[in-house]
Amino acid sequence: MSIFELIGELFNPGQVGEIDFNDRRETYHRKFIIIRLVISLLLLGLLEYLFLRYPKHYNDFVYILKVNAFLLIYLLISFKIKIRSNSDNLGWVPFLIDNPFRISDDFNRFLVVLKVLFMPGKYISSSIHNFYKSIVTK
Repeated sequence: MSIFELIGELFNPGQVGEIDFNDRRETYHRKFIIIRLVISLLLLGLLEYLFLRYPKHYNDFVYILKVNAFLLIYLLISFKIKIRSNSDNLGWVPFLIDNPFRISDDFNRFLVVLKVLFMPGKYISSSIHNFYKSIVTK
């Protein structure tokens, strides 16, 4: 962050995205829900495999508990939040070159990175939620 960014924001402030905690869920067709559930369970199994792929980790119960707690917290956070960045204010040549006169483009690029980090967790958790809501409860 430079002094030019602070001065530039005073004269010409840019739009900044938001993080919303009241995400509205969309509904899907029954077959699509099952396909999404299978894909999300495969992704969840892949994440478990990546964290527990070495044989010494299978014997350590505390490590397995920590990994599963981390994955559960990650899925809960990604289920609850919806990140929207302002795509009009991502810098010069969007996302590649920093605008030296605005700090708001830095915030928007950070929101894009957060969105990419939470996207797999949102897919997994929303597909499990849709499966439970539409098939198990009916």
